[in-house]
Amino acid sequence: MSQPEVKVVPISSIRENPVALRNVDRDCEEYLGLRDSIQRSGILCSISVRKRSEDVDGTVVEFFEIVDGLHRYTAATDVGLDVIPVSVLELDKVEVLEAQIMANVHKVETKPVEYTKQIQRLLSLNPTLTISEMASRLAKSPSWLAQRLSLLKLEKSVQDLVDDDKITVANALALAKLPHEEQVNYVDQAITTKTDEFAPIVQARAKELKDAARSGRKAEPATFSPVSSLRKYSELKAENSNPEVGPAICRHAGVSTPEEGFALGVAYAIHLDPLSVAAQEAAYNEKKQRVEEAKKKRAAERAQKRAQEAAEAAAKASEEAGL
Repeated sequence: MSQPEVKVVPISSIRENPVALRNVDRDCEEYLGLRDSIQRSGILCSISVRKRSEDVDGTVVEFFEIVDGLHRYTAATDVGLDVIPVSVLELDKVEVLEAQIMANVHKVETKPVEYTKQIQRLLSLNPTLTISEMASRLAKSPSWLAQRLSLLKLEKSVQDLVDDDKITVANALALAKLPHEEQVNYVDQAITTKTDEFAPIVQARAKELKDAARSGRKAEPATFSPVSSLRKYSELKAENSNPEVGPAICRHAGVSTPEEGFALGVAYAIHLDPLSVAAQEAAYNEKKQRVEEAKKKRAAERAQKRAQEAAEAAAKASEEAGL
């Protein structure tokens, strides 16, 4: 494939591809943000097109057909741009489809924390830039930007879980209200619990910590609380076909009535039967121990570093004094 020709062309000379891999949702947040950004700054990255022509009543009409960039083109149309930058490719019909597929397959979505770190970097490089001004450049609200910046308050391991899509941004924003040593205690709930249930739990713990600090006392340590989550369908189906876990749980719990057995079955389905709760608690205590060990290790490393710096300072002072 030859190098594409980059030029600025009238938007009226561009047409959509009859086959689009991704339709444009004009109401979604991502599209609205793109539209507002283009309205403010124009198209910063040219869209890919190919030259086409058609016969209209004996007259050959030439135009450009979109290969990649339908969302940018649509947003440019919506905000009323007259011209936009394009990269003109020489592709046949099969190559166009291949290019569309490859462009979408290799389209990497920015990770939430990774994206926020870049915003923070921009703010650091522009110390006079306010949150409101930065939000305007991003086509977002100041409150949205302030919330996103709070992701940087997360402990490193929690940040990684957010970028790996294991913790939703909404739950991460709630978790960021807690200090690092508290955040790790709520990771499992952050992964498995919906935000409308998880946020109040975190807010209650944050309030406990603030009230304790205001009273000049140490807050009581967070206690284990089992987390409900629905078992996989395949797991429930297998148990229904070949009951093994159910009888064992019933024997362990000393079930004596059908009502108790049914209630235990429901509890098993959401990981709240005695054996599942015991397993959760064991995992909780193990994680808590790892956190404590990591905390002690960091404290020891800091103490060692301070001792080393003190020794180096003393040696330097002795050398300067000619001792």
